Amino acid sequence: MGKADAYQSDYLDDNFRFADQINGALFQGRQVVKPEELEPVETQMFYLGKESAARREVQAVADKARMWKGRLFHILAVENQTYVDYRMVLRNMLTESLSYYKQWKQKKRMHEREGDLGSNQDAFLSGIGRDERFIPVITLVVYCGTEHPWDGARCLHDLLDIDDETKEYVTNYKINLYDCHEHDTFDEYHTGLRQLFEMVRYAKDKEQLGRVIEEKGAGAMENGVKRYNVCKAWEDQRLDGIEEGRKEGRKEGREEGMRQYLVKLVCKKLQKNKSAVVIAEELEEDLSEVEKVLEAQRKVSSYDIVQICKAMG
Repeated sequence: MGKADAYQSDYLDDNFRFADQINGALFQGRQVVKPEELEPVETQMFYLGKESAARREVQAVADKARMWKGRLFHILAVENQTYVDYRMVLRNMLTESLSYYKQWKQKKRMHEREGDLGSNQDAFLSGIGRDERFIPVITLVVYCGTEHPWDGARCLHDLLDIDDETKEYVTNYKINLYDCHEHDTFDEYHTGLRQLFEMVRYAKDKEQLGRVIEEKGAGAMENGVKRYNVCKAWEDQRLDGIEEGRKEGRKEGREEGMRQYLVKLVCKKLQKNKSAVVIAEELEEDLSEVEKVLEAQRKVSSYDIVQICKAMG
């Protein structure tokens, strides 16, 4: 389609759209995930390091990720597909498996430093305690292909040559797939995603596409807000013209949000009397960045996130 590039590259950097995508695809439009509840998270959670052979594979999968309700430990990873990838089930399995494995590695290193598993042989050999839990990973595949509906596997069993006698003993794995070709209306969306999916859904139906353009185009109102001209958006690859003028502001806001999130994490560990070196290792951040936070914290003599960010300049 060509026009999905903007969606794939930076469209979901906006928390309103990210939440809209999750709510529309997974919760049938119910506003379960709120934009203000989303926190940035590095996609490094999805691969095992700079030299990992799986890095290129996984980077292609984990396009956008957010932490939802930090204490509840939900990661929402959104993937955009403009063609049917018949190995998608395997890609998703790899992504999520690596994330869990990396979480285990981090916990294991922490226990090795603390030396707090020595008295329990099972925990010592496992690298974690019996009651420890990992952050759940929820992956959503969004299919934006215009040639035909998704016709690939949706679970591991679909890819395997198995018989009924042994099928129940083969662990299955399913993907969360959103294919707009399976929908006739998109009222569950409240951002430019609605127009995008309408255009993709009716790309080969000129009559229906014309009606969508006429009904949803320039001058249309949605929730009291004037919507953009979808024809122009289609041509310009601008998926949400209403907010385009605030692009730079959003970018600055994202950067500030990332910095505040880092400061928050560093301060939590600093309050546990951990050194800059240990904090940098646990967060997998550059030591110089962690030291900047520590220096600013000493200046303000408190753990006020906003004040520390100001002191960092």
